[in-house]
Amino acid sequence: MDINPLLDPLSRALSQSQALLSLAQAGDWESFEILVQQRQQGLLSINDQEYLESLAQADLEAQAAAVIQEIQGLNKRLAELAEISRENTASELRQSNKVSKAIDAYGR
Repeated sequence: MDINPLLDPLSRALSQSQALLSLAQAGDWESFEILVQQRQQGLLSINDQEYLESLAQADLEAQAAAVIQEIQGLNKRLAELAEISRENTASELRQSNKVSKAIDAYGR
């Protein structure tokens, strides 16, 4: 089955979201940041009224909605991974501060 070219921006956003999930799982937040900016720019075109009307005229709303739902599911998982990473980083920072205080106290 051929995919309608009108769905290309959504398919690209889905692929980028899947790549973002892989980067987040690998802890590659630097590459993640670059790709998330690229994806964000692409998502702006999807929000265009003319694009949405084109989807409706081509009777692609259901297919578009399914792809958007997949993207939203990936976004939810990305948010969970980002929160876990944030908590881990905060914990590491607290531990580092404790070590620094112990070294300072020992040095006195």
